[in-house]
Amino acid sequence: MTAGPIYLDNAATTRPLPEVVEAMGNAQLQAFGNPSSPHAFGAPARKLLEDAHEFLRGTVAAGRIVFTSGGSEADYLGIVGSAAARAPGRIIMAASDHPALLRTDRITGRWRHHTVTLPVTEDGDLAPETLFDALGSDVRTVALMHGHNELGTLSQLDELITLIRREAPEAHIHVDLVQTYCKLPFDMDEFDVDSIAVSGHKFHGPRGAGFLALSNKAEVRALQLAGGQEHGLRGGTENIAGAVGLAVAAEAALTRQASTARHCEALARLVHDRVATAFRDTTRLGNAERRLPHVLSLRIPGIVGSTLLERCDARGIAFSTGSACHGVGDDARAPQNHVLAAIGLGRRQAREVVRLSFSHETTVEQAEQAATILVEEIGQMLAVAPRRQFGEGIQ
Repeated sequence: MTAGPIYLDNAATTRPLPEVVEAMGNAQLQAFGNPSSPHAFGAPARKLLEDAHEFLRGTVAAGRIVFTSGGSEADYLGIVGSAAARAPGRIIMAASDHPALLRTDRITGRWRHHTVTLPVTEDGDLAPETLFDALGSDVRTVALMHGHNELGTLSQLDELITLIRREAPEAHIHVDLVQTYCKLPFDMDEFDVDSIAVSGHKFHGPRGAGFLALSNKAEVRALQLAGGQEHGLRGGTENIAGAVGLAVAAEAALTRQASTARHCEALARLVHDRVATAFRDTTRLGNAERRLPHVLSLRIPGIVGSTLLERCDARGIAFSTGSACHGVGDDARAPQNHVLAAIGLGRRQAREVVRLSFSHETTVEQAEQAATILVEEIGQMLAVAPRRQFGEGIQ
């Protein structure tokens, strides 16, 4: 059985909607003027920029937004910018967080801040009690992920934020919303956070465009002054087409938010059930009660995820591995996936992880085809695998 190309890597990036591409093209051609220019050619660009600002601000009840090149820059500005505006202290995040969060420690140290990475549960979750033990008056910024990109776990934001506001009331709370914006409801006022990061290409918008949303009380220092654009927080001539694309994609995604969540959840359950029925040792990673609807992370003992990916890719099924180690051997020099290490998986166990992720564009028929091919390829791989107990007592 050979399928047509089936894309199941939507947590990595999504295909832009046709209406997004069209709106961006029109903006490039019809509003090419510099929005800072006072003449007639600047006015159309300025209007599009202002409209995009206002619409996107409203989608999360933010005080203001700052357009960025994507989620990573938005995380950087939210975390580093808030730390730069504060006296030296501690910055807190979880050991399983995205590198966009974790690697900010290389910059925040310049302001004499110390980053503390907290251990997580086997679901990749930051437990409230773990956070509570780390909080104190010297905490300046706390970075949280709403939905985990590899494991699918949704954080206990309500509990975590309540603890932070009680034990470190002056701390800036930044939330990475990259995997959940337009997929799950989120209101900055209700959650009482100071900033959130959004990336356009995760919800069928443009690559190279995202934004940092800020509450009215948020204090963030500019890290790129240049001409002082974007409320003085991100200098440089604005990406008008990117702003337009973000707004169009967000409007479309919000219109079908609930139905997309139900659809993706059903597809993930379909594929999981087919694989787990055929191979009883299969484990779904992440929290069973709190999870992203579109992410399916599986550990299949006895297979090498990168090899399974290659075999399925040759048959038209695209997904990703959960491990950064792509070799088929046991090379100890290969980099360990920090997320899977944080939840307690050894190198060989981490190599047995694959991640499939769905969107509103994925059909039931495609999910069924993918499940069939997965089962076939896993069965063939296990048939020729060495007879040993993978993952049991092996690190």
